[in-house]
Amino acid sequence: MPHLFGKDYTRAELMRRVGHLSQIGGVSLLEASDGPARGVRYVEFRTGTGFGFKVAVDRGMDVGYCDYRGQSLAWIPSTGLPAPWYFEQDSAFGWLRTALGGLNNSCGMVHIGNPETADVGRYNFPARASETYGVHDRMALLPGQLLSYGERWESDECILEASGRILQAQAYGENLVLTRRYSARLGESRFFMHDTVENAGWLPTEHMLLYHINAGFPIVDDGSEQIAPVVRPPSIPAGLPASAADEYSRFISPQRNWQLQGFELAMGGEADGSVPVAIVNREDLGMYVVYNQRQMPQYLEWRMMGEGQYAVGIEPCTNTFGRQIARELGQLIVLQPGDRREYTLEVGILDGAAQVEAFRARVRRILKDAGS
Repeated sequence: MPHLFGKDYTRAELMRRVGHLSQIGGVSLLEASDGPARGVRYVEFRTGTGFGFKVAVDRGMDVGYCDYRGQSLAWIPSTGLPAPWYFEQDSAFGWLRTALGGLNNSCGMVHIGNPETADVGRYNFPARASETYGVHDRMALLPGQLLSYGERWESDECILEASGRILQAQAYGENLVLTRRYSARLGESRFFMHDTVENAGWLPTEHMLLYHINAGFPIVDDGSEQIAPVVRPPSIPAGLPASAADEYSRFISPQRNWQLQGFELAMGGEADGSVPVAIVNREDLGMYVVYNQRQMPQYLEWRMMGEGQYAVGIEPCTNTFGRQIARELGQLIVLQPGDRREYTLEVGILDGAAQVEAFRARVRRILKDAGS
């Protein structure tokens, strides 16, 4: 039953009060018509609580813009959110010119991390015995096929949905298919994302996946903090600067000439594998993410406190940073023909001190059960 404007409404009670459901919420298909995003399709969700988000169909079916009561949750870079046809695929770091930014960048499906060369002889094409993957691969800039979108009622619950398909394939190479479904409920300030990655080819294929969730101002600001069930001091991924062990959980005002930081965090989880992570500003507003560590056992944090480039990356992933390191640690996933992997994600709002405290209590219970 939708909870709107301080009251619960049945379907009949709600629809008696409006001319059309879109008066208070719903799902719409839009298209950017100017600038570098020209031609990108968006599926816009409005849940009726002031919470809304836009799924960029042609940018990997990722969420670009997301806001709550007029306040942005996502970091938007100086590049904006360009269309995928501007992606410099032959550049090792072209991803930074076009992909990075918005609420989420899906990284993979074959590679995550910095540029790295891998043996691809298994694809039986002698002229290409190896391939160099650019930073975070190409998943975030693959145009999608929109399968469905709209609203439906289940008794007195109004479900908002959209689904699509992303293909990452080449002749003499991988053939991976992502099917992604978003769902939300009218009257709630959260959404769910469900992914299925399938090897639709006939040869074994390596698979990596990372959700690069980019929280920005005003969620990230001087005094904001991360609330998460971190069970031991963080480690620093190879190649990144040394940092104080407790810096990962606190955020400061934008700094001049800042160098990025990265942390690998060991997380505790609930009985079903759920791991809750939040960034909270002044105890009255926060954004949270819940992922499943059985699906994504590793977690990275990008702490970027620079002027203009002012963001925190919440990054659950299938393996540690670095392809060769992941292989040596036995973390590298190989999908056999027909194999599938499932991934789920919940993103939502913490509004007010009571919701923030309830989230803290949830994290404390996990840490107590973990003996931390």
